[in-house]
Amino acid sequence: MEHLKSPMSENQWWQRPRLITADESGQERKVSWLELFYDLIFVIVISELSHYLSAHVSFAGALGYILLFVAAWWAWIGGTFYNARFETKDISYRLITYVQILPVAAMAIFAHDAVGNTAAPFALAYAVVRIVIIFLWLRGGWHEPRFRPVSNRYAIGFSISVLLFVTSVFVPPPLRFALWGCGLLCDLVTPIMTLAQQARLPRLSNSKLPERFGLFVIIVLGEAIVGIIRGVAQQESLTFVVAVRGALCMALVFGLWWVYFDFVARHVEFRQPRPGLWAMLAWGYLHLPLVMGIAAVGAGAVNLLEHEILNADGRWLITAAIATALFAIGLIELTLRRDADEPTDLQVSFTLKIAGGLLALALGAWGAGLGPTGLLIALFLPLLIQMVYGAYVWFRSPAAHSPLAVDS
Repeated sequence: MEHLKSPMSENQWWQRPRLITADESGQERKVSWLELFYDLIFVIVISELSHYLSAHVSFAGALGYILLFVAAWWAWIGGTFYNARFETKDISYRLITYVQILPVAAMAIFAHDAVGNTAAPFALAYAVVRIVIIFLWLRGGWHEPRFRPVSNRYAIGFSISVLLFVTSVFVPPPLRFALWGCGLLCDLVTPIMTLAQQARLPRLSNSKLPERFGLFVIIVLGEAIVGIIRGVAQQESLTFVVAVRGALCMALVFGLWWVYFDFVARHVEFRQPRPGLWAMLAWGYLHLPLVMGIAAVGAGAVNLLEHEILNADGRWLITAAIATALFAIGLIELTLRRDADEPTDLQVSFTLKIAGGLLALALGAWGAGLGPTGLLIALFLPLLIQMVYGAYVWFRSPAAHSPLAVDS
């Protein structure tokens, strides 16, 4: 009857965190159902941020969006990388995940006006998220002396960020948001200051992390699709022009899915970051502008659907968002391991993405005469080039290495 035991019965109820070495022993790790559940709360956060950007299409609105998105991303990153190092299968893991969800939910509640009336509670919610992560890292270092040099540095750097966010509650803008920027900079820089210590630890998961990041990209793509559908549904009448523009907006998001999962994350077995902490660090950090750009595409699409005549700010929003996503995908490709049977040419692939991003920016500068529909058609061209190249190199390669064969 041993085969009838549940996974919970095979584990201790309360486990001490231990550094995970599954990848070094050749074991492949998978994203857990609980991690997927945890990621769902970020659907709401990203939805609120995208809605904020679509309602504040300006340079100031873009700055606010970037500031808030970095906070949301870093809240997600904290739990993601802790699980990569110390994931357990016990009750404590479930309870700690629930504790993490609560302040993230508070961030979602206050995100709609987080650079306005709800700035203080948003800052406090983010501070609580970071305090939970600091506790987790210190707990890991307490039980794993090898990790203590890293956890102590994490605690110091992240605590400075927490202090800055809490202090920001008591000061008015724009100083409040300057403190946020300094706090987020501390969060972003702190892991870089631990690379020498992390080099002596078991390597981070090259099997699980690409899957986790890919699933997060799917979440952001999904939110962009939801925004477009909502934008079409809110029109007074579903005219032919509205339907065409909605389909073209969907094509942009579909194109970004195609490009990312053809060239970056088509399968974790083939597209892992190169060995070394610097490659892993660059790979992870470059996903921030990628998902930020994808979410902004959704916001730009909603703004475009709402206006018969698109102004310069609206045009720049969607073109810069596409450019940011393409630039990020191209740079991420540079961090990936390339096996002997890799069908894509790195120089060609990277050049196409940079050129596509520059073309999108050119449309932002000189596409005023195209109109909303013409702009969408023109914006799809740089994506279509990537899609055609990806299909060409994959379907002319052996069938065993085609995306369809891998996905099946």
